[in-house]
Amino acid sequence: MRRSPVVLLTALALAALLAAPGPADAQVRRRPAPARAPSAPPRPSAPTASTEPATGERPEASAAGAVRPEQARTEAGATETRTEPGKTEPGKTEPGKAEPAPSTDVDALRQEYLKLRDQLFRSRARAAAVAGALYSSKLRVQLDYASARFYTVTRATVRLDGANVYDDAQGAIAADRAPRWEGFVAPGRHMVTVRIEATGKDDRRFATALESSFTVQAPAGKDLVVRCAARDEGDIAYQWQRSEHGSYRLRLDVAVESARREERRGGVKRVH
Repeated sequence: MRRSPVVLLTALALAALLAAPGPADAQVRRRPAPARAPSAPPRPSAPTASTEPATGERPEASAAGAVRPEQARTEAGATETRTEPGKTEPGKTEPGKAEPAPSTDVDALRQEYLKLRDQLFRSRARAAAVAGALYSSKLRVQLDYASARFYTVTRATVRLDGANVYDDAQGAIAADRAPRWEGFVAPGRHMVTVRIEATGKDDRRFATALESSFTVQAPAGKDLVVRCAARDEGDIAYQWQRSEHGSYRLRLDVAVESARREERRGGVKRVH
């Protein structure tokens, strides 16, 4: 059956109308698309630690001293210590301030000194008592210095059989003639050594040391007295500054004698 041309034209017109966009569709198409918010840049992913490097090398083969960032932050946080302002770390002193000196107990030192001195005196007293009971001879040594006007005695010593029995550095032998040592000895032969050190008063560059040794014989049951007199009759300490010449004349005179021992019993002096 053939269609008429009118019907065909009508059908084409309807199809064209249906295919053309309407007003609502034009408005929808004309609306601008909403602006999208800018997206944040992607964060760099933290490197993941692997048990073994990609190259197959072991951890020991890495460069010496290399420290991972996480390990460095951990160690820094573990070792860092905070101190409050105005305070110093324990075991350290502020710069410019010295550590306080330990306090000294003077009273305790004095008591210890007195105790040791008393023990020394008692020991000497016991030694003298024992020697007096064992030995019947008694020795007394006297020593004086006759040139104290021109020389200063810096040290004087007396040795008996090699043992030092008198030692003085105050110049006592130039001040008096008191006995320098007295004690009991075994009867028989003994060696006495006297040494005197002196310095010139006018010129301290000139000094002397006089030393002499001699033997004595201690009789049994008696006292033995040894008198020593030292002097320097030279003038070098005085003359050298004036004319550059002078002399030393060192002398030590010794006199030895025995004496009977005196004892007192009931207020009466008896001589043995």
